[in-house]
Amino acid sequence: MISHDTDLDQNMDEYRANPISDIASPATSVLPSEILIVDDTVENLRLLSNMLSIQGYSVRKATGGEMAIQSVESLPPDLILLDILMPDLNGYEVCTQIKRNPQTANIPIIFLSALDDPLDKVKAFEVGGVDYLTKPFQLEEVLARVHNQLSLKDAQEKVVALNAKLQEWLVDQNQKLHLANSRILETSSVDSLTGIPNRASLLTRLEQSLFLAKMDEAYKFALLYLDCDRFSTINQSFGYQAGDELLQELVKRLQALTHPDDMLARIGGDQFAILINKPSDPDQVHQFAKEILVKLQQPFPIQGQEIALNVSIGTEFGGAHFEKPGQIFGHAETAMYRSKAAGGNQSTSFTTP
Repeated sequence: MISHDTDLDQNMDEYRANPISDIASPATSVLPSEILIVDDTVENLRLLSNMLSIQGYSVRKATGGEMAIQSVESLPPDLILLDILMPDLNGYEVCTQIKRNPQTANIPIIFLSALDDPLDKVKAFEVGGVDYLTKPFQLEEVLARVHNQLSLKDAQEKVVALNAKLQEWLVDQNQKLHLANSRILETSSVDSLTGIPNRASLLTRLEQSLFLAKMDEAYKFALLYLDCDRFSTINQSFGYQAGDELLQELVKRLQALTHPDDMLARIGGDQFAILINKPSDPDQVHQFAKEILVKLQQPFPIQGQEIALNVSIGTEFGGAHFEKPGQIFGHAETAMYRSKAAGGNQSTSFTTP
C-alpha cells in the first residue's frame, strides 16, 4: 500500500526488483499508450510516473487543474489519472471541462484520491470518471485498472472503425439496390407503426419545397431532425413492445405541436423529422424546437410505468441555394449529432440565417 508516509524510493526499489509480470503492458497493444498524471503532490507524481514508465507507458505530468486542461487540449492523452483535491481547480471541475469538449470527451479518466466517502465516488462517476481508486493504493491495482481501461478504449475504437467500414458497405449496397427499392418506396409512403409519413414521403416533400424556393426566393422552409437519446436502453430495460408504444405516444405529442401545413415524418427507428412550411422567421423555428424539448420532458405513461425520454434536435433552414433535398436532410442530421455530442436534450442549428 502506498501512502504519504511511505518511503517512496524504497517502494520503487522493491517494485523494480520484483516487477509485476502478470499485468499486461502496452507492448501488447498496437500503439504505445500515453498517460497524463494530475496531482499536486510531487512525490505521488514521481512514484506513479516511475511505475508506469517501467511498464512501458509514455507518461506526462501536471501539478494542477489548469495545467492539466492545457495539456489535454494541446495533446490529448490516452488516459488520465486524476487527483481531486488540488489548489486551483479540483478534479471534478477538470473532468467536467474535459468531458464538455467533444475532442477530449472520450478520454478515460481514473480518479485517484484520499477521499473515500461514497458520495465523493458517486460524484466522480457523475462528472464522467470511469474508475475510482482510494489512496493509499496498491501498485498492482493501479496497473490493472489502467490496463483494463486502455484495453476497453482500444476495443471501442476498433468497433468504431468496423462500424465505419460497415457503413461504407451499406452505402454501396444501398446504391446497388436503389433502383429495385424505388418502386417499393413510391407505393409505401406511410410508416406502419405510427401512421405518419415515412422517410420517402419526407424527401418527396423536401423536393417540392426546394422547387418552390427556386421559383420564389422569398419562399422559406426549415427542417428539424429529431433523435431519441438512449432509446436502445429503454428497449433493453422495458422491452421492445414498450419501446413501440413509447414511439407512438411520442408522435401524438409531436402532432399536437405541429401546424397542419407542416409535415411530421418518421425517418426510421427512433428518428423523426418535422418540415416547417414558411416560418415567419428563424426565431419561430428555434422557439418551436424549445417547445418540443419541454413537451417531451414530461414522462410517458407506458404499461403502468413512467418512462422519461429526451431528444436531440438538429435544424437546417432551406432555401434556393440548395441543389438537392439530401443536402438539407444531411445538414439537419449533422446538427442533430452535434446536439447529441454536447450531451443531448438540446437543439442545434447547422447554419444561422
